[in-house]
Amino acid sequence: MNLNAYDTIHPKIDKQKTWIDVEKRQLLSRQINYRPYVTISKRYNKSDNTYTYYIIMLDDIPTDRHYSRPKKDNYGRIKISLKSIWSESSLQYYETDKNLDIEKIEQADDGDIYQLNI
Repeated sequence: MNLNAYDTIHPKIDKQKTWIDVEKRQLLSRQINYRPYVTISKRYNKSDNTYTYYIIMLDDIPTDRHYSRPKKDNYGRIKISLKSIWSESSLQYYETDKNLDIEKIEQADDGDIYQLNI
């Protein structure tokens, strides 16, 4: 098959939403509300034998989980490192930056939980 007759489509990143920086292994988002602490969790799905990953933004330091401090840049984006889940999730197969769907599934006075749809 001769593919030279077809132009390559380069994916355009919508930087008003959430996206993955593959080189830095970071999540960048304007959709996530800033809180001083972040932890990443997962839940096993028996039905399809996979994990669902969650970003949990907290006001207080969690006592029973590893946490980090998210960064907020001059453009108002939240930056969260995904290095802890990169090699065990489908993120390891991403070759270019890509938008990622997130969904806020729980909100409380002391934190928010977002589901990563990867």
